[in-house]
Amino acid sequence: MAAHHTVSASPGKRDSPARPPDGEATKGGESFDPPPKSQSHAALLDFLKARSTGLTLILTVALALGLSLAPVPDALRPLPSLQRGPLPEKLVALVLPTSLSGGRATRPPGEVMTAGAGAAKRPPEETEEEEPADAGALVAEPLPAVPTTPGIGLEELSAPTLARAKDLEALRERMGSQHVDIELNCRKAGPDGSCQEDGLAPYTRALAELREDARRTPVRVVHLGDSLVASDHITDLVRDRLQERFGAGGKGFLFITRPASAGRWTRSGRGSDGWEIERLVDSKWPRDRVGWTGVAFSSEKGSQSTRYDVEGSRVAELFFLAQPASGSVQFSVDGKPLQRIHTRGFSKNKSEAAFARVTLPQGAKSLTLTTSGKVELHGMTLESGTPGVVYDTVGLLGGMAEVYLRAQPAAFRAQLRQRKPSLVVMMVGGNEAFFYSRDRTTLDEVRAQIKELMSRVRSNVPNAACLLMAPIDAGVRTMSGEVVSRRGTQEIGAIYREEARAAGCAFWDAYAAMGGEGSALRWLEEGLMLDDLVHPRARGSDLLGHLFDLSLQRAFAKSRAPLVAAVDPAGLQNADTALARTFDKLKRREAGEALRVGVAQLGGSHTASHYFTDAVREVLTKRFGAAGRGFIAAGKASPRLEPAGVTRTLEGDWTIEDAAKDAPPGGLWGLTGIRAVGGPGAKLRIQFCKDCPEAKETSGRLDLYALDAPDVRAPDIAIDGELLPPDAPPPEPLTAPTVRIRSFPVTGSSHTVEVTAPKDGNVTVLGASLEYDTPGVVYDALGLPGATASTLGAMDAAAVDAQLASRRPDLLVFWYGTNEAGRPDLDASALRRDYTELLARLRKATNAECLVMGPTDRLTQDANGRWSEAPSLASVLNTLPQVAKDAGCAYWSTRAAMGGERSMLRWQRTQPALGHADGVHLTPEGYARLAGAFSRELLTAYEAHKKAGPTSRVEDN
Repeated sequence: MAAHHTVSASPGKRDSPARPPDGEATKGGESFDPPPKSQSHAALLDFLKARSTGLTLILTVALALGLSLAPVPDALRPLPSLQRGPLPEKLVALVLPTSLSGGRATRPPGEVMTAGAGAAKRPPEETEEEEPADAGALVAEPLPAVPTTPGIGLEELSAPTLARAKDLEALRERMGSQHVDIELNCRKAGPDGSCQEDGLAPYTRALAELREDARRTPVRVVHLGDSLVASDHITDLVRDRLQERFGAGGKGFLFITRPASAGRWTRSGRGSDGWEIERLVDSKWPRDRVGWTGVAFSSEKGSQSTRYDVEGSRVAELFFLAQPASGSVQFSVDGKPLQRIHTRGFSKNKSEAAFARVTLPQGAKSLTLTTSGKVELHGMTLESGTPGVVYDTVGLLGGMAEVYLRAQPAAFRAQLRQRKPSLVVMMVGGNEAFFYSRDRTTLDEVRAQIKELMSRVRSNVPNAACLLMAPIDAGVRTMSGEVVSRRGTQEIGAIYREEARAAGCAFWDAYAAMGGEGSALRWLEEGLMLDDLVHPRARGSDLLGHLFDLSLQRAFAKSRAPLVAAVDPAGLQNADTALARTFDKLKRREAGEALRVGVAQLGGSHTASHYFTDAVREVLTKRFGAAGRGFIAAGKASPRLEPAGVTRTLEGDWTIEDAAKDAPPGGLWGLTGIRAVGGPGAKLRIQFCKDCPEAKETSGRLDLYALDAPDVRAPDIAIDGELLPPDAPPPEPLTAPTVRIRSFPVTGSSHTVEVTAPKDGNVTVLGASLEYDTPGVVYDALGLPGATASTLGAMDAAAVDAQLASRRPDLLVFWYGTNEAGRPDLDASALRRDYTELLARLRKATNAECLVMGPTDRLTQDANGRWSEAPSLASVLNTLPQVAKDAGCAYWSTRAAMGGERSMLRWQRTQPALGHADGVHLTPEGYARLAGAFSRELLTAYEAHKKAGPTSRVEDN
């Protein structure tokens, strides 16, 4: 508890009389001062009176210096820093202002000798920070690029999470915080003394089962702690990342309502005002009733209620006290009654911990509990009912090992076993260190308490792993206002390390990870610590959560071999050199030059779906301007085109031919590998920018791509309903089918091209494109479902090259590999050879730069419903990055951006689903998420290029 120092009059004593003005006598002729014994004595008194303030200051400073230099504990030294470093420099720093001594100004001191939270003191309230934007949201502003060291645990994060993790890595480096590995210790030794099972083995084994799709129940973690956990600012980041890597099993344990009068609502329901709340940290705690959940919520003064957001949850389990008194709890979902739970126990004179599980209907959004009669509730768990990670947290303000030992042993055991955790984390020690620094506890007591808590955990859930954390650094303010490190933290951390090893629990040194002694002071100066010098702010808590998460991930990675033996780098590779001309052109466009920047993306169904390319196009055109929709393949009506204002219609007899479906090599195809063949009189219509506002002053060009054949009359072509004159005959008669590109000037934003086959012949249409004579980006989506790079390579080279050159791309994006990954007989050397030749040929035809995208995570499902990696995924992942590097192309791994190993499985199970049930494709939401990640990576590389040097003049396509 913080110590308050005040000055007050002693009780029972009257105030001293005021001194009369100089030269006046007191009543009765008495002098205020006692009469001097001599003239010299009087002179001495006058001298002292005139200089009393200065002499007092001198004596005070001398006493402070003497105590500070004396061999006494730091807590008794007014200026303990005088013991550290050269004495003259310290004295100068004390006397001179910070601005004159060259130091950095510190924050104004708070209470004298305030060490922070006491046993049950609430940390200073901090404004709840704004939640981060949805990871799938498309943003035009990139995040800063931060170099990171391989192997620290970042490898399996999705692109948006990785960007935020890199930001925290930059903060870690600036603060001097460290990556500290978990000390695994040994939970099970063999007869010869060798370790058969380390302290985290049950946890890492359960995660491996999740990853291998061999587990159908959640992996649960129970995290017990003090006020650092109560805020959920550390544990929320750990929870989010674990659920991203291994799947989300639900919110886990939540309080009935907030246990304290302030703080975040993230780990509780929103209860009515009449709940009676009793906590283990209270001086009169609820004895013989509460387990590790730590708080009892009673409704003895009338009916009470609480409401939970249960979106994505299918299972709710109520923790309550079964007692002789009659009471009940009504469960209601979205305002409709679901089930009533009676809380009366079987015993007439005994109460015990009890549980009631309820299945929530699909699509439920809110769950309300309403009590009737005498009811005591301890909490609620919410789970999705699917495999994944569930991360329970219980943080008690003022929590200590001794506080958790107050829990009723039977209730502690029953509640812990009910959760079936794979890991129990204990994060205490901060309050123990505070009490020790105030001589209110001893190290022997601290040792005995943590030893007993770990013993209770291990005996109650023997099949669970356990992990103990060291307390983080904290500070105190001396009487002079100086901020110094609090004593006791290191000593307690050392005890925890020893006892964790003896108990077979893993140990993580949060003190060393934070930065060791003095780190709390550095964090305070950087705004990462609250002024109480005990509690990190949200940003500091995120950094602690980041460091703990990565230590868990490193421990997991070391416990097993990867499922795919491949190097799969995250982030956009080689962009600084491979995309220099494209970035230069974008920079000039952004500076105001009237330039067109063309991007052509070629690929399989990921590209053909348009979801990904539409999203990327939206980001780029919003920043650099829109120069038109670009190329649209001929074909049937497709709802996927409608969001972009494009419609296709076919009338009459049409056949849609596909280059990926057993087509002989060397055929003439459109840019997407599609051609629409219409019989006599058949009509094809493509409309661009449907329902767009009129823009009569906008000029542009509409191009029609078709095949002209010998002895076949040209089709009728109408633009915006106006039939065009017949084509002039070619200079020489055609001897073979030929790709022909007809170009028509247009004015306005919305345009329609209609092609009608002659009555006595057929027509073959490949596609059409629309561009405006305005500066900006044109992003072509040239995808064919089922296509591979060899599909494009097998098409007639001259026809493909000519069509692609007509699109004037500055950048070619190749997204193949997912279909190749599904081929059991894939020849990796042939893939390397064919892909390399294709890149070289198309770059030569277009003078464009190139970017190769790797495959998404692809899984196959066996007859038993278990998922495993596609047969050739490793070969593709090991081949394409090297192909791109050798060709001078940039490379971006979509699988790494999804989260790496088995990310498809997690994307399938998230809500809303991001991965398709087939294990190959993504949902529209998934493609949007991936496009957002790609856009951020691309623009981040662009921003870095802009800062690197002056813009170079390049030849425009």
